Amino acid sequence: MTRDLQPSEREVWNRVTRTVSPRRRPHGKQAAKPLPKQGPTREDFGAMMRLPPLKPTAPKALPPSVPRATDRLTRRGRVEIDARLDLHGLTQEQARRALATTLIRATKRGHRCVLVITGKGRNSGGDGQFMQGEGVLRAQLPHWLREPDLRPLVARLSEAHARHGGSGAWYVFLRA
Repeated sequence: MTRDLQPSEREVWNRVTRTVSPRRRPHGKQAAKPLPKQGPTREDFGAMMRLPPLKPTAPKALPPSVPRATDRLTRRGRVEIDARLDLHGLTQEQARRALATTLIRATKRGHRCVLVITGKGRNSGGDGQFMQGEGVLRAQLPHWLREPDLRPLVARLSEAHARHGGSGAWYVFLRA
């Protein structure tokens, strides 16, 4: 049910609309570019392999491409997430392929943080303990990221804060 505006309301409305301009989409570097529909190509993997290899670091040390402020924000759950990948319902092979595709595309776009949602596993206990054979994608993600084709892209892996999925999700920080 709508009603006509009173003359005083109409005048206020006209004053407001004269001061507002339509929101424009960003152009140039800020504009979102559509991702290609196909998966990673041989050229993508070739370009990725030319990235510098990871340097071994002490277990507590952060790689140079992850600032200490980012580590602090990660612990507080205030990470700026550039992309999300939900692996629920995928087989290991499908999940591995989706992860590679997403990380390559995110790197090309200059993203710094990808939230990868693996889930906790079907029969995970309330205390975070997993039953035998459950949480397969969650367990495999760190191994996949250490493989030679993805290792050059990743600066760091960190379990997500509770507001982003907790132990069922991971922050994957990408190299600059």
